[in-house]
Amino acid sequence: MRYANLQDYISALETKIRAKVPNIIAETATEFFKERFQTKEWDGLAWPQTKRVVRKGSLLVRSSKLVNSIRPSLVSANKVVISAGNDMVPYAQIHNEGGELHPKVTPAMRKWAWANYYAAGGGASTGSATEGKGKTENKEAAFYKGLALTKKTQLDIVIPKRQFMGHSERLNTKIFERIKGFLNE
Repeated sequence: MRYANLQDYISALETKIRAKVPNIIAETATEFFKERFQTKEWDGLAWPQTKRVVRKGSLLVRSSKLVNSIRPSLVSANKVVISAGNDMVPYAQIHNEGGELHPKVTPAMRKWAWANYYAAGGGASTGSATEGKGKTENKEAAFYKGLALTKKTQLDIVIPKRQFMGHSERLNTKIFERIKGFLNE
């Protein structure tokens, strides 16, 4: 191979790398971050269990809005950025990093709690009128009733860290392997 041909080959290879590698990185990272919702772990550390039993769906996946919000927001030859969250999913960061929330207890929140209390079977009578009241509440109904009747004006809610995005050696290895496979084509 002559020098001119080698220069052309290197130039073509560089163009190919600049055009394709950022997309490979973006695709691999997006897949990896979305997989965390199936494996429910980050770098081998399982997510903390939820305190309440989840009626519908899986933890952090009930509506799939959070997992579906993970997407490449910038893909260029110099930089790849993967984002999660949007106006419909403002809670992405607190779930990924963990933290505390301190919402105010408003009349609307109390109304919402009462609606959920009745939806969870609260206030339903069990037994006949001759047996006395006979009311029993399940844990979920009791939770909402407590929220509706609380004397607090502000709640202290701790959201545990359930990381699904960030730097990961496993992700770096996957990206490296996919780029190697691409270059060997």
